[in-house]
Amino acid sequence: MAPRIIRLTLALILATLISCKKNKTEIKIEKSTDIEKIEAPSMKKTQTFNAEKTIKSHLAKTQYYRWYQLYERKMNTERIANQMDLFTTNISIESASGTMKGKENYPKRLDVYKGWKNAHHVQNVAFTKDNDGKELLIADIRYQNIKPDGKKASYSLDYIMEFEDFSTKLPKLVKVQIKPTGTTEDSFKDSYPNNRVNSLMYYWLANMEQLDGNITPFKELLADNFELNFTSGQVNNIEDFEKWLNNAPKQLSQSSHHPKDLTIETVNETTFNVSVVFDWFGIAKNGQKMKAITKHNWVVVDNINERFARIKKMDVGLIEPFSVIK
Repeated sequence: MAPRIIRLTLALILATLISCKKNKTEIKIEKSTDIEKIEAPSMKKTQTFNAEKTIKSHLAKTQYYRWYQLYERKMNTERIANQMDLFTTNISIESASGTMKGKENYPKRLDVYKGWKNAHHVQNVAFTKDNDGKELLIADIRYQNIKPDGKKASYSLDYIMEFEDFSTKLPKLVKVQIKPTGTTEDSFKDSYPNNRVNSLMYYWLANMEQLDGNITPFKELLADNFELNFTSGQVNNIEDFEKWLNNAPKQLSQSSHHPKDLTIETVNETTFNVSVVFDWFGIAKNGQKMKAITKHNWVVVDNINERFARIKKMDVGLIEPFSVIK
């Protein structure tokens, strides 16, 4: 194939993947200043391609951000069941209050939190390996609580999360270690929207990176009457989205999104406006490497009793157009 035709083909693939119209919805919002610190590959390091590790990282972070959400809204049977879905049968949880072993003992652990308000503000999070090659998620947070008697506390905590073997599905937690590292003087601020949106975002990315055309996981992530505005046309039903998913994305052999500059604006208790920038690296099936920077604007709707919030509207635009890496 002539070089010019190759370039045009790649342009069509990437434009279909990442372009759409600008969202012009005007609405009163309460701004959140929580921005997660994520180490993304430098766009100057053009040979940064590791889709397998990226997918594992996305899946691990999905589960990590799900962990906090139960504690940040009123607990009920459905929400506790969603939390239990995170665990292996023999999970071990170590914290300052002691060690719990066995999934069946977890509900009892929750009794102490009745009537509490909790917030977990993620400062840094990374997916890595230890000296034995075990894949772990490590993080540090600012934890805040207000007890039923009005007493307030704020701490810094370190987390280490160990997962069962990774596949293309959400990995179960084997071990959670929580270590207090100090006290802070922070005023209480709700962190649920940030953690709720992050788990949605990372699970969406994990499924997008797999390039397998499987529509099933996305059904849990898209709201009724969703709207995805691509330059090739509007996608607003699951059948058309499945056709799209089995078209342009499957022209790639690798895809890797690295989020940054995430901001979340709370519209009301069940609606969030989300803005995030992605550094994107991809490899076409002919072996050609590519990169781009995109910006996503989402409208997210939330039913707290479901495993994930859902995307109602998605608009994607280019910050830096795709370029072929020679």
